[in-house]
Amino acid sequence: MNEVIKNRKYNQQIIWEGDLKDDCKAKWSGLMLRAEWMDEDYWWWCVYDNLNNDIQIDSSNEYGERFIGGEIARNKAEKIAKEYLKNELVLELKKSQLETNFDELISNLKTMGISPMQSIMTLIKDFDFEYSKAKDKVFDSPVWKGLRQQSENLTQAFLNIAAEDADNVEYYDDGHVSSITFDLTKEDSNKKQTFWDRLKTRMKK
Repeated sequence: MNEVIKNRKYNQQIIWEGDLKDDCKAKWSGLMLRAEWMDEDYWWWCVYDNLNNDIQIDSSNEYGERFIGGEIARNKAEKIAKEYLKNELVLELKKSQLETNFDELISNLKTMGISPMQSIMTLIKDFDFEYSKAKDKVFDSPVWKGLRQQSENLTQAFLNIAAEDADNVEYYDDGHVSSITFDLTKEDSNKKQTFWDRLKTRMKK
């Protein structure tokens, strides 16, 4: 790997310094993130790479939309910074002649704040994984221990609630819902609580 990658410290936290209501900045993994109040509620933000000649990675100047509020501006800068480091890391791995250690890659992605779904999409887009294999690789990674069970619990919660209104329900031998079928030609005259409202109620328990 080149010197840029060697100096990255993904495990650092993004800590904003200065006046969060006016002008602030954060140094993270060799990047500089800035956010500044301009006028009314409009904020400017920018991300630089201090380890690569201070090049500007992206800024609010490149967007037609206005970023209203300091928190929104800082969140956007953080999102751009994480995406930049992810792409840089993937590029270096693909250029390397060494076999990719995907558990290490997934660990680095998590450390820099990349979500499980983003990691899955990275394996699919950049390393030609099939969806099922990419999902298994991330879910079975040591750094995401317990994620598979959480996902399965959430899926079962969806199925259980949806089964209450389904026209046909099939079950596994253990009693869990395996599949549901809705007759979309039927006219629904029920005015009861919506599926999403019931799901939110269940998840709060």
